[in-house]
Amino acid sequence: MMVPVVVIILAVILAGGVMWVGQAYRMLAFARVQRDEAWVELRTALQECRDMIPYIVAAVPAHISPALDVLGNACDLAANVEGVRECAQAESRLKAAISRLFEQLDADATLETLDLILPLRDRLKDQAMRVDLLKESYNQMASVYNALLKKGAARILVSVGMARPVELF
Repeated sequence: MMVPVVVIILAVILAGGVMWVGQAYRMLAFARVQRDEAWVELRTALQECRDMIPYIVAAVPAHISPALDVLGNACDLAANVEGVRECAQAESRLKAAISRLFEQLDADATLETLDLILPLRDRLKDQAMRVDLLKESYNQMASVYNALLKKGAARILVSVGMARPVELF
């Protein structure tokens, strides 16, 4: 008579454990989708910044060619990387190359060239602010996802390889 009660109790415990892990999986899946959407928005904004570079290059005088070569190489590298860490490093190089170009322009360019570059520079500045907001959003989503991986049943999913932490930008 005791055996059916023990079987029922074990079945309820097993069902509860499965539901506990299932709920953790659903929560992680939701957080993963949010993080992926933030990553897509960030990548799109970064691409929009890189799309402005040819216009800047076209407006720059030819005697600044070393800075343009560095900028072109940094832009190519940023466009052809995979992964969050590699993208962050490439974008840092690109940002530094753009800053060096603008410094050189400020020092050497004519007023006519500076007037030609100013709208592009302002647009790039606005886009950079948007990118910074999207970086923050992505990092927040990635941090939430990583924090969820450390709680409750999600640790089981991490230990069996069904989920793993992600990098911040």
